[in-house]
Amino acid sequence: MFVYVIKRLMAAVPTLLGVSLVIFSMVHLTPGDPVQVMLDVHASADQVARLRHEMGLDRPLPEQYARFVWGAVRGDLGVSLKSGRPVGAEMADRLPATLLLTFAGMGIAIPFGVLLGVIAAAKRDTWIDSLTMVVAILGVSVPSFWIGIVLMYVFGVRLNVLPVAGASSWKHLILPAITLGALASSVLARMTRSGMLEVLSSDYVRTARAKGLAGKVVLFKHALKNTMIPVVTIIGVQIGSLLGGTFIIEQLYAWPGVGRLAVGAIQARDYPMMQGIGLYVASAYVLVNLVVDMVYGLLDPRIRYS
Repeated sequence: MFVYVIKRLMAAVPTLLGVSLVIFSMVHLTPGDPVQVMLDVHASADQVARLRHEMGLDRPLPEQYARFVWGAVRGDLGVSLKSGRPVGAEMADRLPATLLLTFAGMGIAIPFGVLLGVIAAAKRDTWIDSLTMVVAILGVSVPSFWIGIVLMYVFGVRLNVLPVAGASSWKHLILPAITLGALASSVLARMTRSGMLEVLSSDYVRTARAKGLAGKVVLFKHALKNTMIPVVTIIGVQIGSLLGGTFIIEQLYAWPGVGRLAVGAIQARDYPMMQGIGLYVASAYVLVNLVVDMVYGLLDPRIRYS
């Protein structure tokens, strides 16, 4: 397995290199000029040219990209144009909040989503199945910011039992975690139901039932375990996207995570910060996919890594 992990990490190098090129190109194609954002509208042409030179924005784009890649290889993502601090330090300050929100949201989504999917499959073509799928479809269809606004109004304004902004206590985590968990659990419920229906019609499940095993044993020990590989894949995708920063939710709840940092960088045309966050998101996806592949071997002993 060690050799497999090394090969996967080596294969990720050209992927990250390609992603860095795309990110760099998109950042520099974004309308707006960070120099104009930082300076007063009445700044002279000499002031603009001097600041552009100090920031290195007057150099050719290939040279700027080469400097960005070389710095990233050495762990130096540059200095934020907005705050003047190193990009890595800014992201390190925000990452714990994003991790906390990600795992809190998935801690709600995984048990609820998987359980709803199992119940829907076990009660196929009944009102329970229909109701569960209606709830799941609503969870996928309704925008997350709308769910967040409703929760803020009900629990923060009307009932006044939970705070609606900030991150100074554990109570501030509840509403954004529920908002994230609602969407993720809906996706997991639909995927779990589809996988369970396919597995429940297989021969070994019918054999287990013919042996007189209890329904719960058949569902959770035999059927669910063999359904988990596609479910784990969806969980990995969800975690990867959340680790990149939940832009809308963090902005809505004033949560001090990477997503809110990215929004501020985009508004300020902070090129180094935008590039650093984009590379971080790509790296998070690569690492999460690697972990998911490792989990496959635990779920199915027939999978071997060589």
